[in-house]
Amino acid sequence: MYVSHDALADAMYVSFHLPEGGDSHADPMDSGPIRCIDKAGNVYAYEFLFVSAGISLEGIDPEDTARIREVVRTAIAALEPLSVA
Repeated sequence: MYVSHDALADAMYVSFHLPEGGDSHADPMDSGPIRCIDKAGNVYAYEFLFVSAGISLEGIDPEDTARIREVVRTAIAALEPLSVA
C-alpha cells in the first residue's frame, strides 16, 4: 500500500496495489472521495481532496475503510516530530 499527501493541493492519495491492466477511470463519490478503478473493474486507490478539513470514509466499502485507516495510521506514526522555533 502507498499513501501520499500533497499539502499544496490539500489532497491525499491512498493506493492498495497497482492497477490491473492499467488505469481505467476515476469515479467521484457523493461523499467526497474519488475512487480509482483499473481496467479489470477493481478499485485500486482513493483520492481525498480538502484533507485539511478532514476526510470522510462514508460510502467506502468497509474492507477498504479498514485498509485506509491502517495505512494512514502507519504513515502518521512514521512521521518525525516537528519542532517549531
